Amino acid sequence: MLRCNGHKIRSTLDVANGTLTSLLDVMGNVSVLPTRVVVVDDHIMVSEIMALSVSKERDLNLVGIANTDRDVAEVLQREHPDVILLNYRKPDRGCVNIIRTMLEESPTSRVVMLSGNGDDDLLREATDAGCTGIIGKDCSIAEILAAIRRAARGELVVSSGAPHS
Repeated sequence: MLRCNGHKIRSTLDVANGTLTSLLDVMGNVSVLPTRVVVVDDHIMVSEIMALSVSKERDLNLVGIANTDRDVAEVLQREHPDVILLNYRKPDRGCVNIIRTMLEESPTSRVVMLSGNGDDDLLREATDAGCTGIIGKDCSIAEILAAIRRAARGELVVSSGAPHS
């Protein structure tokens, strides 16, 4: 969604001549809204560190933290984030099942999974379930933030520390 001086930009399709016409509510500088991010991790300390890192970025907007499957469902129903940062090791259910469930709740979200597991099958199963990115837990915070941004743009993200096919 684009904004112009705090107002949403509306786009209409002129069917008569097939051209796309953008109507601005107010003239001025156009900026892109921050990427809305939810952090999902069963370890409260890890989720808080990741949330703090996300919240310090001007182009990222932390909209929720979830530490249980119940928290995940509530946050996704309420927020519909652009990107979900998911820790691979979830005690409640398997990561592939939770990816599918998250995308049912919020189908336009992109899922980036943190993984310390070197299993190539994990990459295949997670991407088949709809995961947009897998990054190794040995990555820096800067690499994780970059992966969130790339996933928000629709790129498939696989870091050097992640399983490889």
